[in-house]
Amino acid sequence: MQVITTHHNADFDALASLVAAGKLYPQATAVIPASLSPNVREFVALYKDLLQLITPQEVDLSSLTRLIVTDTRQRSRLPHFHPVLDKVPEIHLFDHHPAGDDDLPATFLLAENVGATTTLLVEKLLEGNINITPFEATLFILGIFEDTGCLTYSRTTLRDVQATCRLWQKGVNLQVLQTFLHQPLTGAQRDLLDRLLAATEYREIRGVRVGLAIVANGEYVGGLADLTQKLLEIEDVDLFFTVASMAGRVYVTGRSRVRQVDLMKVVSELGGRGHRSAVSATVLAETAESVKEKLLLLLYRVIPQAKTVRAVMSSPVRTVAEDTTVAEAQKLMLRYGHSGFPVLAENRLTGIISRRDLDKALHHNLGHAPVKAFMSRNPVTVSPDTSIREVRRLMTTRDIGRLPVLENGNLTGIVTRTDVLRLLENEEESAPESNTELPQAGDDLTPLLKTRLPQKAMGKLLIIGQAADREKVKVYAVGGFVRDLLLGLPVHDLDLVVEPQAIPFAEKLQRLLGGRLVTHEQFGTAALTLGDGSVIDLATARQEFYARPAALPEVEFAGLKNDLFRRDFTINTLAFSLNAPRFGYLFDFFGGIADLFHGMIRVLYNLSFVEDPLRILRAVRFEQRFGFRLEESTHSLFQSAVRAGVVTKVSKERLLTELKLLAAEEKAAQMLVRLFELGVGAQLFPGVPYGEKLRARLFAVGEIIAWARKTWPDTEFSRGALFLAAILLDLPFQEARHLLRRLRPPKGLRQRVLPALKEAPVLAERLMQAEKLLPSELNRLLSGLPVEALLLFLAERKNGRVWQHVTTYWEKIRLVKCEITGHDLEALGYPPGPAFHKVLSAVRDARLDGRVSSREEELELARSLLAEQMEEREEPTDAPDKSAGPLYS
Repeated sequence: MQVITTHHNADFDALASLVAAGKLYPQATAVIPASLSPNVREFVALYKDLLQLITPQEVDLSSLTRLIVTDTRQRSRLPHFHPVLDKVPEIHLFDHHPAGDDDLPATFLLAENVGATTTLLVEKLLEGNINITPFEATLFILGIFEDTGCLTYSRTTLRDVQATCRLWQKGVNLQVLQTFLHQPLTGAQRDLLDRLLAATEYREIRGVRVGLAIVANGEYVGGLADLTQKLLEIEDVDLFFTVASMAGRVYVTGRSRVRQVDLMKVVSELGGRGHRSAVSATVLAETAESVKEKLLLLLYRVIPQAKTVRAVMSSPVRTVAEDTTVAEAQKLMLRYGHSGFPVLAENRLTGIISRRDLDKALHHNLGHAPVKAFMSRNPVTVSPDTSIREVRRLMTTRDIGRLPVLENGNLTGIVTRTDVLRLLENEEESAPESNTELPQAGDDLTPLLKTRLPQKAMGKLLIIGQAADREKVKVYAVGGFVRDLLLGLPVHDLDLVVEPQAIPFAEKLQRLLGGRLVTHEQFGTAALTLGDGSVIDLATARQEFYARPAALPEVEFAGLKNDLFRRDFTINTLAFSLNAPRFGYLFDFFGGIADLFHGMIRVLYNLSFVEDPLRILRAVRFEQRFGFRLEESTHSLFQSAVRAGVVTKVSKERLLTELKLLAAEEKAAQMLVRLFELGVGAQLFPGVPYGEKLRARLFAVGEIIAWARKTWPDTEFSRGALFLAAILLDLPFQEARHLLRRLRPPKGLRQRVLPALKEAPVLAERLMQAEKLLPSELNRLLSGLPVEALLLFLAERKNGRVWQHVTTYWEKIRLVKCEITGHDLEALGYPPGPAFHKVLSAVRDARLDGRVSSREEELELARSLLAEQMEEREEPTDAPDKSAGPLYS
């Protein structure tokens, strides 16, 4: 006998998943537990005939062969089956809760991080094309909606949304959803809610606002979880716990709206279960007051430090003096892209001037007036340790967009509305609870560094950090090094940002580590190449400005946050400190970790692609390299920049450098195809027709490169030349040569591309048609061609005969050499000259064709060929032909 059941106090996710499992196991009997939540009990009573459920008392447990359990794997939540849990031969489990010590052993387990167990079962039904009736679709949506808060709770996943969408198409009864999702509170529940509200107390724990209500009630009142959710929505708190003593037990329920607190860690010691943001526990033999004290202790132990102003503020702050004119202040705002400046007098904050203030002054032709006449005085300020919650409150209640940060009376930073909004977006898109790979901002990366970096590389970081401490400079590892480290990819060269100056510190490092140092005073950068070939790139923390689109940037020194803001994408803005005592401290100002987890390429500001059009190519490069996708807004900005043709404004030298980097990638073919699909290829290579033919050729070239690296490991070739030739091959040769010249490649690259373009069509066709070619004939056809041309033949012609000819030539024929040299010909008594080349070529042809096989035979053939040439040279070419009669009459 097969039985399907779910946990006691079943909610709609439990009921819906039970019914869905019944469709997967049509031979099984569905058993509903005796205890149901009030709305589920009402639903089951109303639709009893459609559901066909039986109670545990109606089941003969002695004949049970398979038990299917949904929405739990906890032994303690199945009291109606306790007698047989250790005897049943098979147990199949479907659940979306985290694993625990009380879990049943399973012969089959489907447990994944989704918002509702019903989602897992619905996916299985859809995969199996199992029919779902409108009634069932409505019930399944009830299950998903109840556990995800109608798809609004933080634990909701895309899979829950997709399952709901597919179910909606099957037919849904909105009246049923409305009736059972929003049932009115009973009188007892209203009374309990009022008492919970009256008993609520508030705690601020490391920047997290906690609501806590404790009550004692003689009788049990159901629906405490719903009441706790309502309290979370009513109160201005980040998380809410209710502790209710009812019917001899203490019930603890918690709900959270912030990701940074894992409620499971809070209630696990109380024997509770649930999710990161929704938990419950039942405690026996204790009072509500003692449970409350335990709960508070756990909260203080578990809640991490919330982000404060220090984590998001910009520093140092760009300011203006009181006597700065309105016109000058406006120019500074345009240059730096700010919407306001703090105003100082003798290094003391006296006001804030906004763009709105300046616009009004300029409207009245007061550009010459000092900003102190228009600034807002007595500005609201915060400290570095002010919570982000308090910043949000100040900004909304005071309607201000920026708050100066004061520490000991000194201006140390500024936090803007943009900073707060970006933080909120990052929290919303942060990694789900199942993610254990990626750390969060503020984490210590030292354990990760020790496990993922070679010992030598880790030692290098420690040495650099110690040197920075001695020199009293701040040093951060940044960019691709940090990104690849977090993704678990190999890391090579090290990128460092230094405050205040990189070059003097680089010189100190050179004396410490050795190597060759190259500096660039204009940009405040240095590159230290060590003896093992690794490179340490050092840059002064700086800000960049673009005078016009595609121009090289103007540089100005700034702080770490501004330095990271100038970078191309959020995934490249991560950094960690190398200074003690915060070695390994992870900085994430712009949501790079969330974008890494979600696989998104996101720019930091709207003009990013316009100011540096090469970011268009880099976006595609990173997208394809990591299997990521362009974030929706970034994709729109990308398309706008392509339509504007900004790529065409980049210097050919910079463009070629970027294409060379792209060609060096493992997925270069996919990247080039993507560029053409997005309309960029037509701007890079005007006139080149893109279609299935070119697409197939690019992928074929990618395959050939992989094949050549494996089969011809000692052969050096230019990937860039090969891809360029593949792109230009469909153009007439003169057009292709003209386009190549416009790209201004170096001479070496041209010499590899042009022969391939000129010879590929004709020679490939000839090789395909030639049934038999003597080795010497094959040598004359292919010698002198760059290897790129041969590889293009192979990519272009997937023909066995072409492959046979080309591989035979490259692997055998080109390696055959004569044993004799010009010195041997001199030893035969002949003077050096052009004849030597002809003779040695003829000898090599004979060697290739098997007509000679030893040094002696080569010498004999050379002697006869030289003798023939000498006879031809001695024979008078201008003697009259006697057979033709006299020359003169």
